[in-house]
Amino acid sequence: MAVVASKFQVLSATHQRESSIWNELVDQAPMPDVYYRPGYARTIEAAGHGKAIALLINGPNTQVLMPLLLRPLSDLPFAAGETGFDAITPYGYGGLLPLSEIQRPSATEVHAILDALRQWCLETGVASCLIRLHPFLFQDHWVGPEEGCSQGRVLSCRAVTFAVDLTRWDREHQRIAGMRTDRRSSLNRARCCLEVTWSERDVSLAESLSVFRDIYEQRMAQLNANSYYFFPTRYYLSVVANLTDHLGVALAWRDGRPVAASLFLAERQFAHYHLSGSTDEGRRSGAPTLLINAGAEWASERGCRLLHLGGAANDAHGLYNFKSSFGGPTYHYYTLDVIADEPKYQGLTEERTKFQLLPLMRDGFFPRYRA
Repeated sequence: MAVVASKFQVLSATHQRESSIWNELVDQAPMPDVYYRPGYARTIEAAGHGKAIALLINGPNTQVLMPLLLRPLSDLPFAAGETGFDAITPYGYGGLLPLSEIQRPSATEVHAILDALRQWCLETGVASCLIRLHPFLFQDHWVGPEEGCSQGRVLSCRAVTFAVDLTRWDREHQRIAGMRTDRRSSLNRARCCLEVTWSERDVSLAESLSVFRDIYEQRMAQLNANSYYFFPTRYYLSVVANLTDHLGVALAWRDGRPVAASLFLAERQFAHYHLSGSTDEGRRSGAPTLLINAGAEWASERGCRLLHLGGAANDAHGLYNFKSSFGGPTYHYYTLDVIADEPKYQGLTEERTKFQLLPLMRDGFFPRYRA
């Protein structure tokens, strides 16, 4: 274990012993989730999003674990030769994992934890840190307005996010309880013409992921998605190597052709509708509805109490409308921005504005110097 100071320790996701310690800490946590696992962090590192570590912070009475990706500032096209890093929670919903208690930490405790984070950033050369807070753990309540709006820290509500209450599974009809009428109709229509298979049970994991990748990338291209959402082959190899015990790949088929695919992740209490894609035919047939219902059943059988569907912009007809139609509870997704080295942060932001090839970022983007 690499000890940096008495207030914090750093664990590497790729160092075998440190990774084992990290995994054991998540195992022992009162409210674990797959997004805190070193295996998950390794998959995001394999996608090229940074070096995966966990920061273990010791507060006065609470110990928290924070998965992070370290990204060299020198990777920025306008900052060749720049020293230092920035840090970000791996894609998904992680943030701060309490290791000793589940009640809300005191204001004094939170202040000490964030001060230790800033100290680590300064000692490590990390200019800024973006923490994606876990909506199910209500971590925005821990931070509060005073800590969240103090100098160098900004607490921001990013989106409404949706879940399915698996404790209300409708066993008689084998469906999610509380679905809106149109969503039930979509499910019934899909059941008439589609078949669902699962990785390992029906199709090998490698074959399932190959089918998933084809459908997912076609859909991302159709949506003109950012390159961030396209994952290299090494990412899928890492998924197989690191997440098998937490992963389910569901495929929807029509007349022997795959028309939709979804990746589900699960821990003891929470499951996540992680990535998904569908063809035009699949959407017309109700395949996304069928796969979410199948994912809810899969998660329920594993003992999970919530299936997280993820967030969406508040619109009348798109993803927001789709996810809200499953009738589950809603949460709010927050981020906490921590600027440890203000002069370097501002300097990089100014350099970025001079770099004409990069478009201006929307308000609220963090850090402002990255696209």
